[in-house]
Amino acid sequence: MNYIYDIYLNLNEVLFDFFDWNKNDKLSHIKKIPIFKINEDFFKKIINNKIKIDDDLMNAIYNRTEVWNSSETLSYCALFTDNNNVIAVEFNNGGISIKKSCLFVDEELEVLEIVDRLNEKDINISIIKKDNVLFKTRAQIKEEKFIRHELDNIEDNKLSYIYFECFGKHEKSKKRILDKLNNISKNSKVYKNLYDILKLTSQAKK
Repeated sequence: MNYIYDIYLNLNEVLFDFFDWNKNDKLSHIKKIPIFKINEDFFKKIINNKIKIDDDLMNAIYNRTEVWNSSETLSYCALFTDNNNVIAVEFNNGGISIKKSCLFVDEELEVLEIVDRLNEKDINISIIKKDNVLFKTRAQIKEEKFIRHELDNIEDNKLSYIYFECFGKHEKSKKRILDKLNNISKNSKVYKNLYDILKLTSQAKK
């Protein structure tokens, strides 16, 4: 078993890149954690999906992660690397991934220097479902939730006004309005305009 020592993890249900960590996040100061070098295909599956690991790997990592804070326990946790990136994954008692974490850049670089000489390990995983989108910032997540909430609760007359402001034309069908507003590309100027208008109308209600 190979281990990495003295690193910080920010385990969350959504995988946030290190630049999106908040000062109020509960970081885990890891004293010791097992690491497995795997091929790029398996690494992508772990990154992008909720997975289940087999009993052999469960038994191998059980209580092998030590945390400096004695009150915190990570019974099933490990690092995985494809020799280019590193991710930490916490599993529940059934072997299903429940939380993930990136590493600080300097710590990840140090880990990658060490794992270069490790041998790849074959692991068995089952994909449960597609996981949360990788590296979506908290600001983006908050923005999307706000837009969904406002569109679900907005008055019909305001909905028509917002549609006109976004697309420069009128539409009578509420269903078509909502369908189009809910499917605006998140990288477009129209999406930013929609967010700004909803913010203004939301503040006006207060």
